[in-house]
Amino acid sequence: MGKTWQVVLATVAIFVAGLVTGVAFTLGAVRWIARHPRVNPAQMFPYAQARPAGALPAQVGPQLMRSFINQLDLTDEQRARIQPIVRRTVAQLARERREVQLNSALLIERMQDQIAEMLTPEQRARFEDLISQQRARLQQVRQRVQQQRLDEQPGPVSAPQASPN
Repeated sequence: MGKTWQVVLATVAIFVAGLVTGVAFTLGAVRWIARHPRVNPAQMFPYAQARPAGALPAQVGPQLMRSFINQLDLTDEQRARIQPIVRRTVAQLARERREVQLNSALLIERMQDQIAEMLTPEQRARFEDLISQQRARLQQVRQRVQQQRLDEQPGPVSAPQASPN
């Protein structure tokens, strides 16, 4: 019975530590979200699909397959069995990313609506101006990134040839 209070105290301390951490993280996330534009993330990051750096979404599967072929010395049978797995996974990742982006956009929009309700008309007008400015800056960044990706886009890559042994 003497250690019961220690167990209870330790449990309460762990709970409080988790609560404090959760609150701190949530406040940080809310502040970050409040400083970012009220835009659908699916529109903000049309290029941010699950892919290697610099790859376009349509290139993910082929790049993964080339990587596997080069690094694992796959047989033709293994290639034929692995390729559908890679294609399915790439398609699933794209669907998952779109869903997360849309859910994020809804949460951000809801947060901004709730904040706007608490502001005076003058503050609300400034808030909308801030959001508009952030959207414009984000659009400029997206255009630069898109141009850089187009400039860096590699030409067609042929499948590696088997080396004669």
